[in-house]
Amino acid sequence: MLPKAPLSCHPLLGEHARAGGYMGGDERSAFRSQTSWLLRELLMIRPYYRRLWQQQAERLHADGISRAGVAKVIALYLWHSGERSDSDTSLPRDIKDRVRRALNGEALTPQTLTWFIEAFGMDPADERALRATLVSDRDARSGISHTRTTDREMALRQRHRTIALFERYTVGADGAIVSRRTLHTIMALEDNVDVYPFNHESTVGRIEVRYGGTLGQRYAHGDGLHTVAIVLDQALATGQTSSLEYITRYPAGSHAATEVRRPALGRSDNIDIAVRFAEGTLPATLSWAVWFDHHEGDPVHEEPVRLDAQCSAHRFVPFIEETVVGFRWTW
Repeated sequence: MLPKAPLSCHPLLGEHARAGGYMGGDERSAFRSQTSWLLRELLMIRPYYRRLWQQQAERLHADGISRAGVAKVIALYLWHSGERSDSDTSLPRDIKDRVRRALNGEALTPQTLTWFIEAFGMDPADERALRATLVSDRDARSGISHTRTTDREMALRQRHRTIALFERYTVGADGAIVSRRTLHTIMALEDNVDVYPFNHESTVGRIEVRYGGTLGQRYAHGDGLHTVAIVLDQALATGQTSSLEYITRYPAGSHAATEVRRPALGRSDNIDIAVRFAEGTLPATLSWAVWFDHHEGDPVHEEPVRLDAQCSAHRFVPFIEETVVGFRWTW
């Protein structure tokens, strides 16, 4: 049985953060843009959300989302919840510009984000991801690069660049990793990119592709890494993008974990990683860490982090390149 840990689940922000003590205007803009990106992705890739605004849309916007349709969904929520009077028949038109600015990354307030979450009945995991990117933390001012010192054999050549990555690890009551859920947008660096090579640990039990592709060939190529080819729904030409959602499951009865690592061979932008612990099984110490290798060695940089009210640790980094990042803890 794991020992009782001294860490506890804290409110999402400390007193200093609530007082506005460390987040500057430029950082807030970056967080709004990041949240807007995720919001657009969710409205497009989640069938239930997409169906709601499409039912209210008269025509599609150039990027595929009808602002008028989204505004109507939010207006219906505001009317039904009593937040706005149903006699205010101009409400959809009045909030359309607010919706446009939110989706374009120009301005997104906590209240507007709550409207989106409630109006679309968003899944709790999606809500947490959206609120985490809006709040985020002070380390979004710079990226992390060039700490990796070892070259590992890769089964497939990387022909893409990561545009955005949202990764959520769940640690169970026994201290073992239960799952890793990933929202991933990639951009083709050459023509006819039809596969995303997902490199993972040998301890993975199974992988489920929820959106954007299907499982293809598997490779075991030594150096402690395995690869599964996720075959994209449609081959990409240079500069085209594709969004993926995949879940990595770990076998029950695994040993208690002490870290999660995410490597970047080339440059990857908009990296958002979180790990959530079972409330009754919290780590004794917890830190954000940077390594020189996928698997081996101690961190080259490490700093303590706190758990939020959901017993999660979260970190957003604008970009990572030739490095390995993640969380490390002790029991």
